This record gives sequence, structure tokens and C-alpha cells, in this order.
Amino acid sequence: NLQLQPGNITESVEVTAAAPLLQTDRADVGRSIETAAMANLPMGASRNFQTLLNLVPGTAPATWQHSQFFNSGGSLQTEVNGQGRQGNSYQIEGIDDNERTGLLQILIPPADAIQTVDVSTNNFNPELGRAAGGVTNVILKSGSNQVHGAAYEFLQNTDLDARAFFNAALGHVAYNYFGGNVGAPIKKNKLFIFADYLRVEDHEANTSLVTIPSLASRTGDLSAAPTVIYDPTTGLQNGTDAGRTPFPGNQIPTTRINGISTKILALVPGPTQTFNPASPSNNYFGALPFAKTQNSFDVKIDYNISDKDRLTGRFSYQRPVVFQAPLFGMAGGAGPGGAFMGTSVQKTYSVGINYNRVITPSLLTEVRLGVAHYNNQALPSDFGTNDATALGIPGVNLASDPFTSGIVGINLNGPFSNPFIGYSASLPWDRAEANIDMVNSWTKVMSNHTFKWGVDIRRVRDDLLQDQTYSPRGIYNFGTSQTSIVGAATSWGNDMASFLLDQPSSAGRDLDTYFPAYRDTWIFAFGGDTWQVSPKLTLNLGLRWEYYGPATPHFPGGFSNYDPYSNTLVLAGIGSNPSNLGMAAHYKHFAPRFGLSYRLTEKTVLRAGFGMSYTPFQDNTYAYNFPVRANNAYNTSATGNGYGPAVLGDGVTPATFAAGFPAPVPIVIPSSGIITPTGTLASSNFDVIPKDFNNTYVESWNLAVQRALPGHFTLDVAYVGNHGV
Repeated sequence: NLQLQPGNITESVEVTAAAPLLQTDRADVGRSIETAAMANLPMGASRNFQTLLNLVPGTAPATWQHSQFFNSGGSLQTEVNGQGRQGNSYQIEGIDDNERTGLLQILIPPADAIQTVDVSTNNFNPELGRAAGGVTNVILKSGSNQVHGAAYEFLQNTDLDARAFFNAALGHVAYNYFGGNVGAPIKKNKLFIFADYLRVEDHEANTSLVTIPSLASRTGDLSAAPTVIYDPTTGLQNGTDAGRTPFPGNQIPTTRINGISTKILALVPGPTQTFNPASPSNNYFGALPFAKTQNSFDVKIDYNISDKDRLTGRFSYQRPVVFQAPLFGMAGGAGPGGAFMGTSVQKTYSVGINYNRVITPSLLTEVRLGVAHYNNQALPSDFGTNDATALGIPGVNLASDPFTSGIVGINLNGPFSNPFIGYSASLPWDRAEANIDMVNSWTKVMSNHTFKWGVDIRRVRDDLLQDQTYSPRGIYNFGTSQTSIVGAATSWGNDMASFLLDQPSSAGRDLDTYFPAYRDTWIFAFGGDTWQVSPKLTLNLGLRWEYYGPATPHFPGGFSNYDPYSNTLVLAGIGSNPSNLGMAAHYKHFAPRFGLSYRLTEKTVLRAGFGMSYTPFQDNTYAYNFPVRANNAYNTSATGNGYGPAVLGDGVTPATFAAGFPAPVPIVIPSSGIITPTGTLASSNFDVIPKDFNNTYVESWNLAVQRALPGHFTLDVAYVGNHGV
């Protein structure tokens, strides 16, 4: 008889390298970026996972957009298959991570906290949408029965950098990116935790090379100017009279130089670089302190309630603080990043709860709830001061409006860098957004069919108080015509002379009448079938329905739309005007999806597909016409023919420094909510949102062949096309 002897009890772990799996179960185009890629591929100093989107076919190189203040979270943007960057959609574990317009993302998770990044760029599954470009979903790491963790630091400093060719010196850089993470069981096989912490310390000396007036020109000596400087107090102000005489030798007597102009010039140091006096350029170099400090963390809890129930909760938080020193101290100037100088503080969080229930072996459901929110406040360095009043310019700094604090802006135009003094017209601002998501999806397996359907409801809130034309502090523009005559050549000398003589070509200030606050509800429904027709053929069939409700303002009057047919401005929620401005609701945004995947051989797969996708309204200007955004503008009078100085609202008084800004003209809101543009308002530009506005959509298709190659590689050859409307 055969005797069976017990063998040794052993346990082995075998690690093998295998060729990447062929994609045989779906027909979309995309990539899955795993933990190994996160750990081993270069992602630049910022360690932003979005740089790895460059590996996905059809994507343009990821780039930085906007200022450090507005994009303090450090998100990168890419274009997918030729579509605009606003057409992409980003999610963190299925929770919307997009700003309403799609310009930026709300929160960027640390690369070392990410498990997987799934990217679909064409013919998405029907549960994916709100995108004309690509859809990216980030999955964070989870805890397990084994304790695992990591600590890391990435460093960049001046010793590793090279000087820019045109800069006089190498700017200082000290960049430290450090943190750690840990995953562990709270209760074995049942409850797990993963947590990570990241701190970024970025200290730099940003270089600025700008053009400013020479010391000689500041005293009235404009003899180096190649054109004639005319005395604006002679002849007629329309510039056509021969009686307008030049200053002898292009020398303006010091007694004629405006006292406030002299005070402004005292705030600006002299040139530090050599230059041609007849054609000043790049004559001042400055290295300005820049600092960005960011603290962020993620906490994720996974709970196996039972064999049929699983609950996941996640909380992510970031707080970047950005400081950029101004070029000329509190006077601002044309510093780096378009004169965005001061401090920006952003508080960001993203929270999500995922619940999965296996009802039967062939039926399961998932419920997702989540919120992504940020609040960003950016202030110029001189916020809260009365610097304009201290210079002797009245009416700029209003006690009733902190946004008007600080120094007035000065633009010299010509070759000079602007603003000569002052800050970006976009500063200050206060912005907050919140995306609230509620999703329920179901999956049913029946024979060789896998059905999936569900509903996705999103509530969008977008509040943005920001001016971008003149700034709340206002600005004075100085040009060439005020010290020239019709037909004469002009140069920087005429710009400088206009400033010295206090002859502005235009002036103005923005008024804050409302706090623009956008509200909307989006509803998406979807259904699809993955049909395994045969061992070789898989069909993906789906239909998505998207509803973008007509937006409403948070406050009555918070939207203003221009009606070109009646030449009126219609204010939402005032009088008989509906809060949604009477915009049509569209219920026929159906987006079919079709795809097939066919295994030609064991090593070759053919895929093809077609799909439609819709996008939301992609701009910040939605119905924000007068009086939601308003300004008081002062230009030259009609009799001045553009050669006289700017005049105030009475059409006569010159808009000089000494005159300052009049009290803001009060805006009267009629009870009807209908405003007919008259006077200077009649010549303004208005945005029109058609009442039958329909969301843009893209039809996309693809044909791809995937082939397994020796050496654990696959080769993809794909044709991707799209047609946008």
C-alpha cells in the first residue's frame, strides 16, 4: 500500500515580471498610473502627480497657469486631444475636485499618498462626464493588516541652479518638500487607517528686470528723448494749434514739475543697470523675497463592516500661504508675476464618504458623499494703509471700503514697465468655492452582461469678489498725446513729461457694489452594459444624461445680463425678473457611448469607440455686467480730441493728482430691475448670455490596436478624433 507522508509546511512569496495586460474589457483610451510610477518617475520640484499626465497619449505637456496667488495650490493644466484645459475633469476617489470653470483644481494630493491615477481621454465609460477632454480619478492609499510607512524629503537650492542669461545675478532658491505617511490596522481585518503629512517650504529671491525713468528725466531733463516735448498749457488742448510750443531743449523747469509726481518718484530707486538714455530698457534689476509655505495632510479610514458592507471615509486638508515682496517697497511696482505682490492665504479641504453594499452575489450598490471647498484671500502688501492719501491724492482711500486702501496705481506707458507704482488691478480678492457631491450607482451581473446605472447630483457654489479693470484703489495712465501735437512723432519723453506735469490721459477706479455669488445644480444620470459577447469580443454600451440647471445668484441683483434687442441690463431677482434670468433649461443633453474590444490573437487586441460629452459654463464672467461690476472712468473730453488731460465726471475738471477721485457715483437700482444704459454707460462693453444658451459638447471616436511585445512591453497604435460644438 502506498503511504502518504506529511510534507514540510512552508510559505513562499514569488515575484515575477509579466507583460502588461492587454486592455480587453473596455474601449476607452487612457492610462492607469500606479504607485511604482509615482515612486520612480521624475515629477519636478513640486512633486505634482499631474506631470505624469504627460505620459498619457493625446495630452499636451502639463503647464503652470495663473499667478502664485490664484494658483497657490499648485495645480498644473494640460490639453487633451486638442480640447481646452477647462474641458478636463479631476476627481479624488470619485469626488469632484474642479473649480467651477475648470481653470484649476481645488486640491492636489501629495504624490506619496496616491495609490493609483486613472486617466481616460476618449470615449469614457457612461458614469464619467462633465468633460470634453480627459477624466482623471485619484485613489489614495489605504491601511492594511501590516504597519507600513515612509518618510521623505526632496531638496532644490541655489547651488543646483544656473543664472538666467539676461539676469545680473542668480536668484536665491531654497526649496524643501518633506513629510511622511503611515498605514496600519486599528482592528485587524476590520478597521484600517492611512495618514500622511506634507510640508513645503519654498524660499526664493525672484528676479525682476524692468525699465524705469532715468534720474535725469525725473528732474525734467528730457534732452535724451528723440522727440519734441510740447508744453500742454500753450495753444489749444486738442493738439492741432500751432500755438502749442515746445519746451526749449526738452527741458521742463523744475518749478513746473508737479509736487505729487516728485513724491511718487522719491519712492522709486534709480537705475542699477547700464542703458541707452535715448532708448531706456531693462535698467533696473531686483531680487525680491518670495516665500511659500504649505501644510497638508490626509486621513483615510477603511472599515469592513461585514463581508457585504464596506465603508471608507477620507479627509484632506491644505493651507498654502504665499508671500511675494513688492519691487519698490510698499509702493509696489512692476514686480514678478504681473505685479501680484503681497500675501495670499488659502484654506482647502476635500472630504469623501464611500459606502459599498453587496446585496446579492450579483448585485451591489455604492453611495458617495463628498465636499470640496477652498477659500482664497489675496491682499497687496500695503493693504490697510492710506498711502494714496499720504501722497496728497484725495478720495482714493475710503474708510467705508477696505479694498480701496493702499497706494494708487501709476502707468507711464511707452517702454516703461507697468505699473510704475502700485499693484495688479486684480488685487485684493476674496474667493470661495464649494462642490457638494451625492452619487448612487448600482451594478448587476446577469449571465454575460454587467449592467451599471446611477445618479450623480452636484451643488456648485462660487463666490468671487475681485476687480480687474482699474482696481478699487484706481489708476492713472500717462501717455504721449498730452505733451505732443497732431502728426508729431512721440517717444518715452512725452510719456514722462505728461507724468511730471500731471497730465493723465485717463484715470478710473473699480466699484464693489455686489459680492458676486454663483449657485447652480447639476444632475447626471447614466446607464451602461458591458456585454461579453464571446471570449474574443466585448461590447461597451451606455447612455449618459446631463442637466446643467440655469444658474442663480445668491443675492437678488447678483446677476446682470445684457439684452441686445431692448438695449437694457436685466438684474436677476429684482422686480419681475426671474432669479435665473429666464435662461432656458435643457433636458436633452444625452450622451451615448459605444465601444468594442476584439481579441484578434492572444497578443493583439483591436478597440474602437464613439462617445459624446458635455461641459459646464467655463468662464468667470457669467452675467457680471454693470452694476454687479462697475467703475468710474475718466477720459479726455470731446473737445480735447485725445490731446487734453483726462477730466472728471463733470466733463470739465482735470483729473489731476490734487483733484483726486470724487466720491463713488452711487448706483441707483430701479425697482423694475431694468437699467437702460445712458451717458458714458452707453459706450461700455457688456457680456451677453443668450437665454437659450446650450452647453458645449464634443463627439469623439477612436480606433486602436494594442500588441504585446517581447520584453514585457505593449505597443499601442491609436487614431483619436473629435468634433466640438
